[in-house]
Amino acid sequence: MKITILGAAGKIASGTIRDLADAPEVKEIVLADLAQFRSVMEERSKSWCHGKASVVSVDINDTASLRDNIRGSGAVANCTTHHLNLQVMDACLAEGIHYVDLGGLFHVAKKQLQLNDQWKQRGITAVLGMGSAPGIVNVMSRYAVDMLDSVDSIYLRDGIVNLAQMDTPIAIPYALGTLLDEFMMNAFILENGELKAVPALSGGEVIDFPAPVGTQTVYSTIHSEEITIPATFKSKGLKHMSFKLALPLDFENKLKFLVDIGLGDKEAINVNGTSVTPRDFLIELCKRLPRPTTKPDDHKVLRVDVAGNKNGAKLDIRLEMICHPYRPWEMGTGVHSVGTPVGVVSRLLAGGEVTEKGALPAEACIPPKRFFELLGERNLHASVMVKKNLS
Repeated sequence: MKITILGAAGKIASGTIRDLADAPEVKEIVLADLAQFRSVMEERSKSWCHGKASVVSVDINDTASLRDNIRGSGAVANCTTHHLNLQVMDACLAEGIHYVDLGGLFHVAKKQLQLNDQWKQRGITAVLGMGSAPGIVNVMSRYAVDMLDSVDSIYLRDGIVNLAQMDTPIAIPYALGTLLDEFMMNAFILENGELKAVPALSGGEVIDFPAPVGTQTVYSTIHSEEITIPATFKSKGLKHMSFKLALPLDFENKLKFLVDIGLGDKEAINVNGTSVTPRDFLIELCKRLPRPTTKPDDHKVLRVDVAGNKNGAKLDIRLEMICHPYRPWEMGTGVHSVGTPVGVVSRLLAGGEVTEKGALPAEACIPPKRFFELLGERNLHASVMVKKNLS
């Protein structure tokens, strides 16, 4: 089994690399990223990959080079930014290679879904959105929906805390560009069967998550699940759906402040005769910050609440996963809970265990039982609770 990881020098990709490197069925891993990050990839190959990884320099904008370097792979794990998803999908479609990414942040995901017929005709699968959210919560939704005859509501909640004493001014949990979009772009909710735009960070809701996450206020942020889940489960009668997120409070407050003073804006401004985009400046500035050296102590709860009917009875189903740092790899929860599921799904794709063909979200193609079995091997365990309304 050969799997190529694009964006292999990135933070999230480290979870994907470690999963694939420790999986005996994976015989060959290709680490691919821009030439400027070659030394990072070489160090990861040497330290983690047990001699089964090779390193290649790839610019996704060079289509011929991209196709050359993914050719022969059983699957491609796209761990780059969502803005590159469509380009990578085109290359994989042309080469006949299964594909998985980290999500399309609603608008890109909407375009990706429109490619379903092409992928189905080619007889291959593109999994659109894998990680914790989107990803794990989508498969949780599928597990619950399969227990019901009809579905009324699906509510996804993601709570995160970081208990480490940080030795850096701002600890960024994942791609800053994506975070800025989540803090600035309209989110979407399904209400009475109608998909509606709502302001970013609206709809505050206090959730009592299990320890150590505890009580958090979650807010609506733009996510891929908001376009895929209403479409996937429309035939089941789904009327209500939303996704809400709580990030570590210190980070959340700092990023809100930076956004409020305009540092998330994409429109260039003139600074002493030089055109500068505030967002690009902020992202570049943050790249220069010292990386945290403290031991990872971040924690996450993924919760999915589904309400519906089975044999005329009303059921409430809650699936939950409490995520902690993964000590065998000395890896924080954020990277582990997002990057590792990408590795798991890459293995399922390359091993022929995903039988549905097309460009599909995780809830439409990933076999839940097998998925959670493999996650459990990496200490990511899901639980389920079912309540029956007796009235």
